[in-house]
Amino acid sequence: MKSVTDQYRDVNVVVTTGYEADLSKVPVPHYSAEEHETWSLMFKRQIEALPGRATPEFLAGLKRLNLPSDRIPSLKEVSDSLEKCTGWRIARTEGLVPEREFFECLSKKLFPCTDFIRKREELEYTPSPDMFHDLFGHIPLITHQEFADFYEEFGKAALNAKGETLTKLQRIYWFSVEFGLIQQKEGARIYGSGILSSVGEVPYCLSEKVNRRPFDFDAVGDQYFEIFHMQEDIFVIPSFEWLLKNFRAYAAKNRLLAA
Repeated sequence: MKSVTDQYRDVNVVVTTGYEADLSKVPVPHYSAEEHETWSLMFKRQIEALPGRATPEFLAGLKRLNLPSDRIPSLKEVSDSLEKCTGWRIARTEGLVPEREFFECLSKKLFPCTDFIRKREELEYTPSPDMFHDLFGHIPLITHQEFADFYEEFGKAALNAKGETLTKLQRIYWFSVEFGLIQQKEGARIYGSGILSSVGEVPYCLSEKVNRRPFDFDAVGDQYFEIFHMQEDIFVIPSFEWLLKNFRAYAAKNRLLAA
């Protein structure tokens, strides 16, 4: 299986190295009126699509962050709000970062974010994750402590993984962080950022078109995926407490974290 990075390279998405965690050193880009409007359009349609579909922890995170609906926020203002919740911060990157550098950030409670917004003609789909995906899709759930702890543990474990073990972790990341569902008493709800930031993915992943399966770390680790189409298989966790506890057990079993 090709890594996520290699799949992006196949469609000419540039992979960059290096990140800046001190956002006071990062100049805020000058965004055009059209770029602010692009943010506003995407924000509005996701806010309308997610109630009753997104997990309440994500929606609560949106309220804590208080992301603006009518303009692109700076990375620093979002980072400051995030840090008050769970101690996590945002690090600025030029674009997609290699796997090891990404996991290094997670292990330090840093989430790497770009500061560019997709072009208007890419409103429905952009091959390279932009700041709307990063800030709207990922950051709200990192305000939830159990998920933030899972994310940190994942980064630490991934730094100790090589070869096939690393491939399995990449699959676990994809089917949890990016395309995960959580079972609640009202029904399945979305927590995966790749779904939460895409208006097309939201109804699709909750429809009968997908094959929903209980989340099993060994089974997910063996599940092949491709990144540039709707996912046919979706895995469902029972709770974030379960995700954290069972990931720790999985990582310890595979000698990625101390027992």
